[in-house]
Amino acid sequence: MRSLVMRKQNYYLDGRCVFCRKAFTQAELTDEHIIPEAINGSLVIRYGSCKECATRSNQEYENQALNVDLKVPRLLLGLRGKSKGSGPRDARHMPEVFAGDSVMGEEGKRLDFPIEDYPKHFSLVQFSQAGLLVGIDRGATLVDPRLASFSLGGNGLENVRTRVPLINGPFAMMIAKIGYCYAMAEYGDDYFDATDIRALLMGTRDDVYNFVGNAENPERLSTRHLHGLYFRRRAEWLTVLVHLFASCHSQQGTNICNPYEVVVGRAL
Repeated sequence: MRSLVMRKQNYYLDGRCVFCRKAFTQAELTDEHIIPEAINGSLVIRYGSCKECATRSNQEYENQALNVDLKVPRLLLGLRGKSKGSGPRDARHMPEVFAGDSVMGEEGKRLDFPIEDYPKHFSLVQFSQAGLLVGIDRGATLVDPRLASFSLGGNGLENVRTRVPLINGPFAMMIAKIGYCYAMAEYGDDYFDATDIRALLMGTRDDVYNFVGNAENPERLSTRHLHGLYFRRRAEWLTVLVHLFASCHSQQGTNICNPYEVVVGRAL
């Protein structure tokens, strides 16, 4: 059975918002989930973000990523944040599934079937290596995206297409936020220079693909929990590996993967 949990831990900072770094009272701060609660994230910076910064991150990218890029895994796994419950009751609550050729404008045939037959797999977009690690300005443009497959096992339709739209930007920004918040929770301001990635998360720059990519080389990472986070040193850079849905890896019997990698700053 695939794990749907990850380790739990509460972190405490210095009374300043993790994003804008302004000082607030505890009553003015809200808890910041490092990995969104809507996908069972259980690492929490207590009193971590001011209401303005929390609202900005939710509205500008996190909610979009959760409701578009991560819609299928959330539905298949029954992940609903604070209102957790079982999966959808019927296939009408799921994205459309098609059989046929999508080339040359042919849409194929929409399939209607019981929820038990819904495909037990999903895909997540993968990126080129972060621009800062390879000395290339990747800016805010998504170039040469790939898809990584995840499997939940069990019976379900095979060789079909699931129509799920992807939006350029929000998912990568959510990955950047996860990496940054984890580094702040574990190390604080004293271990790395977070000036640039903080500007990205605050909206004063938009070159997200300079900070977010996928690891250049495959990594052997644990599949024990739903998600995993790990630190790496790449020359002068401190990076965070973000291994989402680790327990749903598509290659059974192996823990080799290409996780997301976030450049959080130069190590001090």
